[in-house]
Amino acid sequence: MTRLEGFDRYIQDAMTSWHCPGVAISIVRGDEVLHRAAYGLRDVEAQLPMTEDSRFAMASVTKSFTAMSVALLVDQGKLEWDKPVREVIPEFILNDPYATAHVTVRDMLSHRTGLPRHDFAAWRLDLPRAEFVKRLRHLKLSTSLREKFQYNNLMYYMAAHLVERVAGQRWEDFMQEHVFAPLGMVASNFVPEPPHTGQVNANGYRVDRDEEGGAKGLIPMPFGAHTELSPGAAGALFSTLSDLTRWLTVHVNDGRLGDLQFISPDNLKQMHLPQMIIPGGGFNEALMGNTIFAYGMGWFIEPYRSYTLIHHGGNVEGHSLIVGFVPQERVGLVALTNIAAVPLRDVLLYEGLDRALDLSDRGWNAKFHAMIDPLIAGEEKARQTSADERVEGAPPTHPLDAYVGTFHTEGYPDFAVRVAGEGLAAPDAPATGDPDTGEATLEACLVGSLDWNPVRHYHYDVFEWDLSVFHEQIKLRFLTNDNGDVDAISIPIEPAVDDVTFSRKEPELTTAIVEALVGSYQTPVEGLAFRVTAREGKLYAAQTGAPPREIKPYKLTSALVGFRLDRVRLDFTREGDAITGLVIKMPSTTLEARRAP
Repeated sequence: MTRLEGFDRYIQDAMTSWHCPGVAISIVRGDEVLHRAAYGLRDVEAQLPMTEDSRFAMASVTKSFTAMSVALLVDQGKLEWDKPVREVIPEFILNDPYATAHVTVRDMLSHRTGLPRHDFAAWRLDLPRAEFVKRLRHLKLSTSLREKFQYNNLMYYMAAHLVERVAGQRWEDFMQEHVFAPLGMVASNFVPEPPHTGQVNANGYRVDRDEEGGAKGLIPMPFGAHTELSPGAAGALFSTLSDLTRWLTVHVNDGRLGDLQFISPDNLKQMHLPQMIIPGGGFNEALMGNTIFAYGMGWFIEPYRSYTLIHHGGNVEGHSLIVGFVPQERVGLVALTNIAAVPLRDVLLYEGLDRALDLSDRGWNAKFHAMIDPLIAGEEKARQTSADERVEGAPPTHPLDAYVGTFHTEGYPDFAVRVAGEGLAAPDAPATGDPDTGEATLEACLVGSLDWNPVRHYHYDVFEWDLSVFHEQIKLRFLTNDNGDVDAISIPIEPAVDDVTFSRKEPELTTAIVEALVGSYQTPVEGLAFRVTAREGKLYAAQTGAPPREIKPYKLTSALVGFRLDRVRLDFTREGDAITGLVIKMPSTTLEARRAP
């Protein structure tokens, strides 16, 4: 206990060194709380103090709760850890037949299905879990089943859907009824709005840095743009230090809270046992002295100074937090911080456990600074490197308007590009200028997912998509077809697989344009005419003596409605909603056809 008496000063000094506004932390041994306190501010702008009941966005700490929801159903005999998921969800299909047939709940929860993250396939989409199951089949696997640990949020979305299918109720309702209520977690839920009046959220921040990585101040982070699907069961929990201390007590007491045996010791241990090896080396070995780590189900596991340490952290919206415990000694810790992308939570975990276990001092804060400070400087340097590698005097090959449109690939939300500040209703709208430079600008979004963010020209047909909320840039490579039209974008949207190609979506034609296209078009060649008909919203074209075939638009501008039919292009000239003629472009011949009266 003597060493914990000096913990307050240590925490405050560490907060200052990492520029963190606020911290809430507790340490337990069995049923006893050894240390619990809040420090600093939950709201810098309003100078409001952090409290033990300030709610944090818990990010991936949520995964331990999702694993517990499955474990409760295993306890009830309604699920089995090692039965294929398809026995419960027949429509569960991955991009590999063997994985589809053999993936189990244990595989899903231990990140070993072969599917890499593909986070942007679902990030904050307002989409039912049942609908998202249909999209999984389009996402490429990067390894075979159980070959490699690959952290994956999507499988936790599916674990929640599995619970819903078995329990017959929304996963969020199951959690409220079977977890939060029995454990007395009165401030916990899966939406930013607190469940009870008077409960408050902690604001999140990130450090604003100069080109050398030095701190210049704090930048408030956006808060609470959550959907039921995503981050959902992978990261949507909001909770408090008080609630999480009760949660931690269950894990250090063999599944018991007071007189309540919440979960059987056997199924609790299944989540705490290593299920998938994570090779160490490099940074982790230098920091921890270990060459091997593991993942259980909803928990990371590592050897720690002759003990086993079980923990899980999370990072989102300027909140960085961790829950960890040493089961042999029934000692655990919760550390909540409202600063992004710094390891203060880890410093407090290891330092707090060392003090509670009366282990020798290892200077954790200094050790983490020595490891992380050069990486922070390197991240800022990378931005300068990218700018230095830009080819000067290499303009885009098309006017910026040519890059505007909506692009599609299976499994991901549509990717939309527009002139900055304008909509997508008229892709041929003239580009506006930057008020400072006069240059036209673009912006892009994942439709229904990520908000509009600036797209800046890099060189040639490569642009940079500036995702300020993630403090990173993604390079977009626009692709052209044989006719020189920009018809696709290659995006490194999932690093573990090849860049994903989004193809330009067919433009949507108004009823007025469809009606105007219907009619006959006479070419200069005697006996060769084209007739356009419409049926059930689809357009068909037939040349003289041939049956009608469906045609699909590829381009829509104020002067043109273009269609493709095999290797033939049918480009209808227009004035407003009126169609004035047809240009037929074949591989070796171009014909102009006049509209018949």
